[in-house]
Formats: sequence, structure tokens, C-alpha cells
Amino acid sequence: MNLDDIHIFGLRFMYRELTNNGFEVLSVEPDLETYPQIVARKSNQLYFIVVQTAAYPDIGDLPTNHQIKLIQEHAQKHNAITKFTSIGLANANAKNEMEKSILKKGDEFLVNYSGIKELIRL
Repeated sequence: MNLDDIHIFGLRFMYRELTNNGFEVLSVEPDLETYPQIVARKSNQLYFIVVQTAAYPDIGDLPTNHQIKLIQEHAQKHNAITKFTSIGLANANAKNEMEKSILKKGDEFLVNYSGIKELIRL
């Protein structure tokens, strides 16, 4: 899987998580460089959600402080709450440490999901 495939997997995972938890997903942005990736609503509150997905041993990193500032400014204009989630993927059939990072379409994956957290600058 390339970076786009990994990102799309993370977006699909988050879409299911959000809808299973009562969110209405308004839009999903597959472009890796566009923030937020998901706009959702729950109880009349708008949410801007940044989804970062990576292959083992990594998990999705926070955007840069500059990107976070821009996301928060955009969210403020729309009275939205900013959230972040990181997702790490590992090959579920790996026989050793090295194989955990080899991800192929159609294979099974172990998912390291951080949950939905506040998007804050460090």
C-alpha cells in the first residue's frame, strides 16, 4: 500500500467510528495535504477532525504547529471544535518485526487507534 492507500484506510476506519458513535459525517477529504480530513456534526455541534494514518512502527503524527493554528482559525470561523486522531497499521499476518510494516491491499491489519482527542498546539 502506498501513502494514499494508508490514508484512505484511516479515513474509512474513522468514518465508521464516527457514524457508530452518533456523528453525521458531512464531508471526507482524501487529499493528504488538506485539513481537516473529516467534517462531522453531532448534537448540532460542528467538528473538524484531522486523521493521520501511518504504517508500523509509526502512528499518525500531529500536524505542525503552523498547520494546527490554521486549522483552529478556520474552525473558529465556523464555530467548530477541532479534534485529532492517529491510526497506526500493522500487518496482522507478520511473522517477524520487519514484516509488520509491509502492508498489502486485501491483507488483514492490526489497528492502533488513539481515539478522538483535542487538537492542540504543543
